[in-house]
Amino acid sequence: MMLQGAPGMMGDMGGMTGMMDMMQRMHGGMMGGMGPMGGGMMQMFDADGDGTVTPEEMRAQLQAKLTEYDSDGDGALSIAEFETLHSAMIREMMVDRFQYLDADGDGSVTAEEMTAPADMMERMQSMRERMMQTQPGDGARMGNGTMMDDN
Repeated sequence: MMLQGAPGMMGDMGGMTGMMDMMQRMHGGMMGGMGPMGGGMMQMFDADGDGTVTPEEMRAQLQAKLTEYDSDGDGALSIAEFETLHSAMIREMMVDRFQYLDADGDGSVTAEEMTAPADMMERMQSMRERMMQTQPGDGARMGNGTMMDDN
């Protein structure tokens, strides 16, 4: 997912900037894709579904969220209203992560399913180690096919 505009463009969003900054700090790199605002979060802002989020789309979607979750109609979000908004925004990501772990789709995550990412990591590390191993006295092949001495 792409975000159009200059790096400082998010600073032009007025009162919404604080909300975006807070969400980015809270979630760090959890959301994949484009760093803290990647993946599903960016798809939410892509109003026309073209794979690119423009500042105008983001501004409109954030303003719509503010209006939707401003339960007392004062034009601002209290901490309680923001908590409701935030929970709704991250729920979809949480469900996606759950469904990813629930490999058999039975609606529950077993111990084996829960640890599957660690098992995959272990297999990848093992493969990497086997690829990097060399015979004593032999050089290791580099990615371009040339030999690298052990010295």
